[in-house]
Amino acid sequence: MFTNFTNKVELWGNLENQYDYKKDQDKTKRKLEEIYESLKQYFAKDSDEKQQHVEKLLENLKGKSVPEYVMKVINEEMQRFMQMEKHHSEWQTTKTYLEYLTKMPYGVYSEDNFDLSMAKDILDEGHYGMDEVKQRILEFIAIGKLNNSVQGKILCFVGPPGVGKTSIGESIAKSLGRQFHRISLGGDRDTASLKGFRRTYLGAVPGKIIRALKQVEVENPVILIDEVDKLGQRSQQGDPGSVLLEILDPEQNNKFTDDFLDVPIDLSKVLFLCTANMLDTLHPAVLDRMEIIEVAGYTFEEKRHILNKYLLPEAIKKAGLIEGEHKFSIPEATRDFIIENYCREPGVRSLKKFTNQICERIAYRVVEGDNANLIEVTEANAEDFIGTAVYNSKKFYKQMPAGVVIGLAYNSHGGSILYIESTNANNNPSASVRESEQ
Repeated sequence: MFTNFTNKVELWGNLENQYDYKKDQDKTKRKLEEIYESLKQYFAKDSDEKQQHVEKLLENLKGKSVPEYVMKVINEEMQRFMQMEKHHSEWQTTKTYLEYLTKMPYGVYSEDNFDLSMAKDILDEGHYGMDEVKQRILEFIAIGKLNNSVQGKILCFVGPPGVGKTSIGESIAKSLGRQFHRISLGGDRDTASLKGFRRTYLGAVPGKIIRALKQVEVENPVILIDEVDKLGQRSQQGDPGSVLLEILDPEQNNKFTDDFLDVPIDLSKVLFLCTANMLDTLHPAVLDRMEIIEVAGYTFEEKRHILNKYLLPEAIKKAGLIEGEHKFSIPEATRDFIIENYCREPGVRSLKKFTNQICERIAYRVVEGDNANLIEVTEANAEDFIGTAVYNSKKFYKQMPAGVVIGLAYNSHGGSILYIESTNANNNPSASVRESEQ
């Protein structure tokens, strides 16, 4: 349509050379009318398309309690949008701005469920052990039931990798009957990732918090800020820790202003959860507003239970193996050997990885035709399935020699025995000390 229109405008520009206005007035009049009709149809089509966009935007606001100051901005931007040509440089940015602003969940929220028995069942179903952590979460839900609200609380789960910090957040959201959204901040150095980009930039979008609210479509979701200790430090792009303080502080987040939307958004009903491996790198002001819950690593017995009840059945199913039909065996002694010599870290990620690797190797042998005899994984042939043992459980010394003592090293990621040896430095007063880890 537009190409046709421009062609006719070009034709109109050449009318002076083609016609004598005095002699060909009728023909010139017909050409003018034709150009006018083309122009009218083109802009009518453009107006209809804009009207459809506006109707869709107004449909997003149905059933919502939009604040007056937000509605004022929406009306102003819609009038500006209707007057703007489609090929204007800000047309797409304005359209995106109105879509985000109208899709915010104003006054839309889910009802909280404070049933302690159901919450306990959900926590037990997804996590084995961690009794202290579960008890603290149940206490948090109980207080929420008495106050009829869980606002103002920021829980931070601190512990080594692979112990289930992220899945605990999902279980809390499921227990409360809320929508769940996870945000990863690992390595973010730009404040725009949280507060959005200003509309002056081409392709500007809101920050992760606003995008999360648009996705969950409720004002009171559970937002898990994962790896909060990996957040970048102050740089030329700003200080993300200070922005996080504005988001998490209950005294400030009821009027959080994203740089893209540039209107206050209420985050006070959001339940923020955080996870971290350590607290040393956290912004002190942010740390002061968090309630820290330590998540310890799993013991040997807990790993054995998780392996037998969860990891091994899941790995067998993923590998396509059928117990009874395919002949294979992983005895209890072998499972203990794997935990002891391959998976000493606090979490169970490497245990899951090695379990999957064993089942995949068994599946390969079954398909290859080596299933006439029983495929048994033992301590002797475990190396054929998952490689050389990562750890050595044998003692470094059978009998402790003179000048050697045993020390213990421990941190949140695990522990180890150290042999500390003293040596004769030829009467040198500054004797040297060596350490060798078992």
